[in-house]
Amino acid sequence: MSHPPESLIARFGRTRTVLFMPSTSPSDKKPQTPFVPVDELAESSLLAALLTSAGAFNDVSELLVADDFGHPPYALIYDAIFAVDQAEKPIDAVTVIDELRRRKHLQKAGGPSVILDLAARTDILSNVVAYVDIVRGKSMLRRLLNAGRTIAGEAIAPEAAPDEVLERAEGLIYELGANQAVSSLTAMPQAIAKTLEELAKVRSKALLGHPSGFAELDQLTSGFQGGQLITLAARPGMGKSALAMQLAAHIAQTTGLQVPFLSFEMSTTELVMRLISAQLGYDLHKLRQGDIPPGLDRDLSLTTSAISQMSLFIDDTPPTTVSGVRSAMRRQARRGQIGAIVIDYLQLMEGDRRSKDQNRTQEVSEISRGLKRLASELDVPIIALSQLNRQLETRPNKRPMLADLRESGSIEQDSSLVLFLYRDFVYNPQADPRQAELILAKQRNGPSGISIPLIWDAPAARYLPTGKTYPNSVSPQAIESHSGF
Repeated sequence: MSHPPESLIARFGRTRTVLFMPSTSPSDKKPQTPFVPVDELAESSLLAALLTSAGAFNDVSELLVADDFGHPPYALIYDAIFAVDQAEKPIDAVTVIDELRRRKHLQKAGGPSVILDLAARTDILSNVVAYVDIVRGKSMLRRLLNAGRTIAGEAIAPEAAPDEVLERAEGLIYELGANQAVSSLTAMPQAIAKTLEELAKVRSKALLGHPSGFAELDQLTSGFQGGQLITLAARPGMGKSALAMQLAAHIAQTTGLQVPFLSFEMSTTELVMRLISAQLGYDLHKLRQGDIPPGLDRDLSLTTSAISQMSLFIDDTPPTTVSGVRSAMRRQARRGQIGAIVIDYLQLMEGDRRSKDQNRTQEVSEISRGLKRLASELDVPIIALSQLNRQLETRPNKRPMLADLRESGSIEQDSSLVLFLYRDFVYNPQADPRQAELILAKQRNGPSGISIPLIWDAPAARYLPTGKTYPNSVSPQAIESHSGF
């Protein structure tokens, strides 16, 4: 990178990072104003490049926001450049001065002479990327300083609670890593452009979100999407853990993204054994006993090798609170992109603020809201398993309904999707033991009240598709003939 001549340094100034060291002279009794890292020379050089190169802003606009400029006048100038570009006008000294004048920011930005001086520079066009890196780096340091001050202030407060301060600190650091150049406010031109981009993605591929492994479900939901809380609910014995593991494995296998599976019920060994059995299509009970025919050895080796390549992570001693899960998932997100999170199951979690005055319904509501916020924060689908109320077993028709969600109506409210798993054989010994249903009971942005027939392969503890769907209003007596089992 070439160094600017002394004449330019005299005009635009050197980096102020070193000059911001507080004085240590003993005679200096007045407290020094705390400075922050700012490189005005890099900022001015970057703005000069944007004013003199027609295509430079296209390379910069996605990387920087006005707040990344530590020198306030330069932040105003960059904001004006952004506005000029959004108005589809050419970016030059005249259009930027006019925009600043229209906003009544021209004098705050230093007046027309500053813009004209920047536009007169021609020695910096080849170094735009380097300037962006410097400006972003200083911006990150300033944000770290602010976060540090916030954390320090909360930590020394008399009423400080260590767990709450730690969670707040982790949240601040996670946000810095995840959103270095993302403004919290989105102008409509940016919002429209992003929406059109998403529509283009939808048109160019079959699914908007991650595939579930069941084509009929994906066709109805467009896949599991970021920010969604997906509730998979059933009575005990229906095989919801088996289905959840299938979903997790399929997402990990098809996307290559991390899929943490948080299990409050089964050990890692139990879950992996189920996964091997399901992938292999072999009897789980025989696999556990080591009863493996000689001809199956090669298939077992290939299956375990394929599973070992999956980016599936199992935690059989996960944090029991939402704040604990949030901290763990933030740390996991720093290691790589997360595709989905599976929690087995919601009712085994605890609220962050348990008290004698809080009943279980309020606690579960707090948990579901917390998981929904976490899904939005990390922009991933969270698949949370849930129990259903025992009361449904007193009804003649035991197929689940939304009112059966256990302990909280807020689970339904917070969920983008509610899926019920049902096998009539559990209640009716005369029914086909292989017959099962996945009921799409709620979908915020799509059709609902639809049942997807599945095949329950009990020996391998897995569900298989049938390629069919039917209305959830179909009577239980008509299911068998309708599903074609």
